[in-house]
Amino acid sequence: MSDRPDPVYIPARAAPPRTPTVSITPEQIAEMVDQFYSAIREHPRLGPLFEQKLAGKWDPHLERMNFFWRSVLLHSGEYSGQPVVKHNALPDLEEDDYLLWLELFETTTDRLFQSRESEAILMVARRIARSLWMARFGTPFNKPPAWLS
Repeated sequence: MSDRPDPVYIPARAAPPRTPTVSITPEQIAEMVDQFYSAIREHPRLGPLFEQKLAGKWDPHLERMNFFWRSVLLHSGEYSGQPVVKHNALPDLEEDDYLLWLELFETTTDRLFQSRESEAILMVARRIARSLWMARFGTPFNKPPAWLS
């Protein structure tokens, strides 16, 4: 016989459904992903950086990025993965590569969406870039650059 008290069970309540912060469709997200990664592939710095990891694997990557952005923007819950681990595995990644990434992303979203949607998407993209940058380059002595604010 154990001296431990009986466990206390607290019933969990379902979280309220999350409302997307932007009013866009999965098809618009697919167009954003396609156009953004087309720009990445053509970029003189980012293209080779991505190509060294994704050569022959672009289609699965684009599908995964669609899952990711639908999960982030529409709260679809489709994405599961480890973006920090994947980005930290890029041996030649440099701090300013995130600035280049953000500039291409901003160009893409500005072209595809009204300013309200573009700004909301960019706010999320900056938060993601900042998180990835911090995981790779952040230290108590290496604060994020202003363009990540």
